[in-house]
Amino acid sequence: MDEINEQSTAIKEKSEHLLSDKMRNTSIGKLLLTMSLPAIISMLVQSMYNIVDSLFLTGISYVPKDYAGSAIGQDSFNAVSIVMPLTMVVVALGIGIGVGANAYIARKLGEGNREHANKAAKTAVVMAIVCWLVMLGLAFVISKPFMKLFVNSDNASDVNYVVNQGALYLEIYMAGSIGVIMDITCARMLQATGNMKIPMITQLVGAVTNIVLDAAFIVWFEWGVLGAILATVIGQWAAAAIDIVAFFVKKQDVSISLKGFRPQRKYFFRIFKIGLPAFIMNAMNSVVTIIMNVMLRKYANGITVLSAYFKVQSFVFMPVFGLMQGAMPIMSYNYGANEKKRFNDTFKLGLYIALGVMAAGTLLFQIFPQALMSIFKSHTLANGQTQQQLEEANRVLVKEGSYAFRAISIAFIPAAFSILVINMLQSINCPVSSLLMSLSRQLIFLIPSAILFNFLWQQQGIWFCYPVAEVLSLIVYTPFALHDYRKQFRYKAQQYAEGKIREVV
Repeated sequence: MDEINEQSTAIKEKSEHLLSDKMRNTSIGKLLLTMSLPAIISMLVQSMYNIVDSLFLTGISYVPKDYAGSAIGQDSFNAVSIVMPLTMVVVALGIGIGVGANAYIARKLGEGNREHANKAAKTAVVMAIVCWLVMLGLAFVISKPFMKLFVNSDNASDVNYVVNQGALYLEIYMAGSIGVIMDITCARMLQATGNMKIPMITQLVGAVTNIVLDAAFIVWFEWGVLGAILATVIGQWAAAAIDIVAFFVKKQDVSISLKGFRPQRKYFFRIFKIGLPAFIMNAMNSVVTIIMNVMLRKYANGITVLSAYFKVQSFVFMPVFGLMQGAMPIMSYNYGANEKKRFNDTFKLGLYIALGVMAAGTLLFQIFPQALMSIFKSHTLANGQTQQQLEEANRVLVKEGSYAFRAISIAFIPAAFSILVINMLQSINCPVSSLLMSLSRQLIFLIPSAILFNFLWQQQGIWFCYPVAEVLSLIVYTPFALHDYRKQFRYKAQQYAEGKIREVV
């Protein structure tokens, strides 16, 4: 019996050290590739879904009976575009919980403390459920008032249609947000354990489900904006279901079963502390977009151009974010294990790849902006509009969008530095520094620049606030990031030297 128990213990210990072996001994290039590639693929598929979703809306070939405008495609696209900032807040909640859990779980596994990692995973699930309940309560209260803030006769040919369709989209999205919040949270926890395949599969399933249902609901059933949101929510639920099933069908390094679990405040605050910068960084996108929309609502195509930019730029930024999903647990683990060289190698390789992606994106936006903006042209005549009027409206839209794409894309290369530094700070438990840098590039420098440039040069000037903010934030915060990096590794080395953390072998 003793021999059986010893064998059982040995098998368990071997299982618990599989991740340690992978993180400690696999070459950084191979490790980053295997950890990041599934996330990059899933992110690219997600970007493709965003574009396809827009194509279905701008290409609507029928006119609803109650529609009184002359641009059904652009009005439908704008209805969804205006609510985008609030949907981004929902996604930011999932990212905040997911990133906090990811970094904490990976660090604790690096330290060999599986018990704490396990409790953090369960706590993250509870946090996701609480956030969904809050969204459910807000869904039917804020949707229509929010739409009315931004829709007017300057940017909509049928104000009532845009307000009502946008409110409907937002109500269903927020009420059904348990899917997207749980999907992001569980996927990030799986990534923290080195499991990148399941998150990739969930993203693929969610995106493909969304695209197929878009075609069915928007084109065949002619449900318009209602069809778009139903497809989105069902796709998110499908992805979340696979994530959850993965934890119960096959044993993972952490468990999310809540049976007998009693939440503890310390795990909530640890996840909250680490994930807050990620939440704010993503929520700031929402705040900035809302403020930008306030300035752009007086221009006929302003909100349309900004939303189109966000749709297309995701093909550039999503691979970098996917790269960060792979790099974050590697850096967190090696910080926890005090493996400074492997940490540095991960950071450098991640930076080189991110710079390459952003450089390619810059060239794309500089050389082919007309082709990119043409994706969002309207195609359907409505209520007396002539073909000539439609073509002229599309020509102006493409011209304004092309100018904006060229101006904003100047920010891509400095953004690569900022994104990687922010993730590095999160991985070494410096949430305040990460938060300040996130705020600077997305709010502190960006909004004042946008207000000034709008005053001086109107719509054409607004777009240059993005590269200005990226450059200024790098100049100001890079020295602080270097200081935090050195300080945290000195602290980690001291912990090991004093025996406060046991060495994992």
